[in-house]
Amino acid sequence: MKRIVLLLLSAAPLTGLSGIAVAGSPPAAKGHEAFIKGLQEHKEKGARNVSSARTLSPVVSRFKGWFIDITEKARPGKLGDIDAVEGISLASKARDTSGWQFVETEKGYLVRAAGGKYKGWVIARDDSAKTRPEGPNLTVTPALRLARSATDNCHWKLILTKRGLVLEALSGKYKGWFWDFGGGDPSHQESGREVAINVLLAEKVVAGSYFAVKPAE
Repeated sequence: MKRIVLLLLSAAPLTGLSGIAVAGSPPAAKGHEAFIKGLQEHKEKGARNVSSARTLSPVVSRFKGWFIDITEKARPGKLGDIDAVEGISLASKARDTSGWQFVETEKGYLVRAAGGKYKGWVIARDDSAKTRPEGPNLTVTPALRLARSATDNCHWKLILTKRGLVLEALSGKYKGWFWDFGGGDPSHQESGREVAINVLLAEKVVAGSYFAVKPAE
């Protein structure tokens, strides 16, 4: 009897031990395959497929309906030898900097700026970015950067869920982390719109990890 009890305990999921949450990819919705197929709009050398420009918007909080963008106050830096800027943001109004292309490669998807000053740059991750707590049960990092060209850590897994699109890192220190944003972070005025420099990576899927995807106008 003791042996049976021990075997049952050893088979228990980790989520039942001290409230530990195990991060992992969320389940894809029924329309996932159709969504991925819909991104196969253009051909380009070095890529399997390239989409037309899309916008990405949070589906919750006061930032619901805002757009993934890049602040005018982006800070220049480097990811290895590659030029990069820090300042992936949410903006209250869409501009040419709000459009992004999904570029399918053998390593995963690139998320590439479709217009504006940084047209052609891709969203990458900085492994040197430090983590911080976001509330009592979540760790996040402001590790997203916009890089002039592809880096070792710029590929993403796209998962269309019932609540929206989830983007998961496929390599590097933050492999398995997900796009998120600081829901309570402040915003400021930039050229007639509100901008919040608050886009993050989170260790697990949370409410801020879901994005609505629409064709860019």
